[in-house]
Amino acid sequence: MDRTAEFKVGLFTLVVLLILAFFTFRIGGFEWIYKKKEYTLYVYFKNISNLDDKSLVRIAGVSVGKVKKIELSDGMARITLGIHEGVNVPQDSIANIRSTGLLGDRYLEIKPGKERTYLKDGDTIRNVEEMADIDDMLRKLSSVSEDLNRLVNTANEVFGNEESKKALKESIVNLRDITANLKEVITRNDKRLETLMAKLEKLADSLNVMVEENREPLKNAIAKAPEVMENIKNTATEIKNMIEENRANLKATTEQLSKITSDIQEGKGSLGKLMKDERLYESLNKAAEGVNRTINRIEKFRTFITFQGDYLFEPKDTKGYFNVTLQPSPEKYYILGIVSDPIGKVSTKETITTTNGTTTITREEEIEKKIEFTAQFGRRFKDTALRFGLTESTFGVGIDQFFMKDKLRLSLDAWDFGGDEAQAKAPHVKAGVEYFIFKNFFLTAGYDNIFNSRWRGPYIGGGIRFEDEDFKYLFGTMPKISQ
Repeated sequence: MDRTAEFKVGLFTLVVLLILAFFTFRIGGFEWIYKKKEYTLYVYFKNISNLDDKSLVRIAGVSVGKVKKIELSDGMARITLGIHEGVNVPQDSIANIRSTGLLGDRYLEIKPGKERTYLKDGDTIRNVEEMADIDDMLRKLSSVSEDLNRLVNTANEVFGNEESKKALKESIVNLRDITANLKEVITRNDKRLETLMAKLEKLADSLNVMVEENREPLKNAIAKAPEVMENIKNTATEIKNMIEENRANLKATTEQLSKITSDIQEGKGSLGKLMKDERLYESLNKAAEGVNRTINRIEKFRTFITFQGDYLFEPKDTKGYFNVTLQPSPEKYYILGIVSDPIGKVSTKETITTTNGTTTITREEEIEKKIEFTAQFGRRFKDTALRFGLTESTFGVGIDQFFMKDKLRLSLDAWDFGGDEAQAKAPHVKAGVEYFIFKNFFLTAGYDNIFNSRWRGPYIGGGIRFEDEDFKYLFGTMPKISQ
């Protein structure tokens, strides 16, 4: 075979491989080239019945996403679904696990509900239909089969021999004879039933005659009713006499009650002053309202404590922060803090020396570490917050931008506009990012002192932040200054 034939065979093989690859990716999808935008939903099952990662999610047979992750949560399977963006899933939808055939692949099906509100990113599908476990069904079928087998064996033992068959045949014949006898008895006693009904009619007539004959005794009993009424009247008279005998005591009690009522109306005593003195009433009302407002403020008040440490690459030193954030409402907060600054103040010391008539000026830079204070007021507008106030013992401003439900924060701060801190011509500007890797633990990084060529450089660090309920009640019990 010459080289031309080898080239043709190789070219033909390459074309065949390309066609096979195209149809393979055509069937499996081209998600390795581009990835559709999606959002996340969660669903819980007691048994996922061999459902695998990357299994399809379908609505009405149409693929709308995939299973991203399966994990165990509190004894149940927690399935993370990636749903294509633009596919709306009603909140009352039902999720179940199906297969493409008797032995086919598993997929998760969502039956859309009828509500007009739809699930958002991070929501959970509450309604599920658990799939029947094949092993349990087989065990139950096996148990039923054993019971049927025992029943058949028992029946075979009972009716299998000739004696049992003969007894069963005789029982059927006896039942037929009993039915015939019952029919004959009913026919023969038809006339007796008619006779019984006639006797019942005669009994009713006799009762009617008895009532007519005893009409006069009934009238006599009714005639004695006035005597009973007379007894009731005598009892009422006795009660009246008893009230007359105690009238004096009742009168005295009534007069005392009347006097107490008059004193209250005239403003005498504590109750009277409370009823008549409008100022006292208003004072009590205002005090109660003030207590309610104070309690409401305390309940809404939140306190966060932050410990943070950063390593500055340019001065090659650490910088520590301790902040207390007081948040009376979600939109407003106050930051009180202490900062350990390794370059709190930079000054230049000049030394003049004269040797053999030659004057030499030596300048030495002195760096002073300082404890500085922060007191800022912050206002938040959705995911953006503005801050101003005292920053590291000088006036400063800052802006924060929050992402990922406050897990990520980008911040920009500027302070020391006079350049006193490091003898700089420009203010101290710092840009950084803060990310919470856990609920209370975060990492920080950024660039510090951007406009100061002597001290600017990157920094990294981290810290912890937690909410302290005890501080809420501590500040809530402080005495209020009258205004």
